[in-house]
Amino acid sequence: MAELNKEDLLVILKMIANMVRYLGLFVIPTIIVAFIYGESSYFLLFLAMAALMIVPFSAIYSNMQHIGNDVSLKHGILAIAIGWFVVGGIFAIPYIAEGFSPIDSFFEATSGLSTTGLTMMPHPSTLPFSVNFWRAFTQWFGGFGIVVLALMFFEKPKAAQGLFMAEGRAEGFYNSVYKIARIIMGIYLLYTALGIILYLWSGMDLFNAVVHCFTALSTGGFSTDDIGVGSFGRPAMLVTMIVTCIGGINFVSHWALLRGKIREFFSNSEVKLFFSILLFSTALVFAYAYFNQSYHYFDSIFYIVSAFTTTGASAVFTADQLPPFTILILIVLMIFGCCYGSTGGAIKLWRILILFKAVRREIHKALLPAKTIAPLRVDGKVVPDETVTAVLAFVGLYVFLFAAGVMIFMFVPAPKEPFHYSLQESAFTIASAQGNVGLNVIADPVRWYGMNDFLKILLSLYMTAGRMEILPFFILLKSFGIIRKI
Repeated sequence: MAELNKEDLLVILKMIANMVRYLGLFVIPTIIVAFIYGESSYFLLFLAMAALMIVPFSAIYSNMQHIGNDVSLKHGILAIAIGWFVVGGIFAIPYIAEGFSPIDSFFEATSGLSTTGLTMMPHPSTLPFSVNFWRAFTQWFGGFGIVVLALMFFEKPKAAQGLFMAEGRAEGFYNSVYKIARIIMGIYLLYTALGIILYLWSGMDLFNAVVHCFTALSTGGFSTDDIGVGSFGRPAMLVTMIVTCIGGINFVSHWALLRGKIREFFSNSEVKLFFSILLFSTALVFAYAYFNQSYHYFDSIFYIVSAFTTTGASAVFTADQLPPFTILILIVLMIFGCCYGSTGGAIKLWRILILFKAVRREIHKALLPAKTIAPLRVDGKVVPDETVTAVLAFVGLYVFLFAAGVMIFMFVPAPKEPFHYSLQESAFTIASAQGNVGLNVIADPVRWYGMNDFLKILLSLYMTAGRMEILPFFILLKSFGIIRKI
């Protein structure tokens, strides 16, 4: 741990303790659900879990009041990186109680917190109401970041700012990070209420309407049904597409829209790119389906929206039944992702936009005089070269990790013939995990649920790294001496 000294570790521990103790309060809704449905054993389990998060971590925080006067961005990044694993381990407890292995349980908890939606539970329809609610609720508050909740209670601006930046958020409608957190929370609650009403309109009962709104708005994708939201019919699928698109657009744009600034909303370059890619991909898949006499138009469009918004919601017509051309488009969309500052994952369109403009600038510079200055602009604002470099580095690292993950996934044996995972299965699964999507084309339950524990851990790490915007994850590894040459 050459990169960290004792004082650093104590500051980080204090920040984690403060974050976890407040997150313990958000177990209370699940305790209420367990009480309403008469699940006494789970009522006690979730009550004990809340106590585990609140009591000892509050004691740790109280005994460390003299520590942390000099909080830096490094501390914030490492606190959120370590905090993800700490919280993920605690949130796995209900799944362990259901009889799942610790690795499968941690996988499920990580998938929930990261809003990925990949699951190691073959029959969620048989789970208790409280456990299904817990799965959805972890995705709901994971969607806008567990940090946003913690920020509403932090005292030190530096600690708050460090945590906020560590989760890859850069909303700029107010300078105060506390105001940002509260506005995001308000927008999120408003859209949650709207989503529940829409799902009730689609014919769902109240419990399923709440659960599926939680998982759709957070672009998470968990469902109470073994197949997915598609089992509830096309009205529910249509609502899911609407709600996931809401979740896929950044909170800054939503803030403009809710204040009646419609022109500002639609003039945002990232929002325009979001709808352009969505419409182009839909038209492409529709045309392919038409000319190849594959008539699953609605299901194909549903999967386009599900992949692009990094939701991972599924239809009765499962993703593995889609033609290879459509699956390839889904992989590209899962790598692209939706808007920066949204609940979605992957590279994000803001970076794709800057990458495109950077390439176009280099082409134009070759045709201009040598000393010509060609600033890169987005929405009329100059993007500093340092930002462009950071974007290029992030995209390069993202693609490298994707390629490495695909090769590892193909190398590790599968539990059933043909005893290996194909290129399509591997690329799709890694793109889904790294982009926090949740779609899956490994149809054989033995090959999926029975996959090697090493691959389950690998996917858990990819889900975590993707949600943490990759760099905080690598900073964590370097700080503890796990990687030294970076």
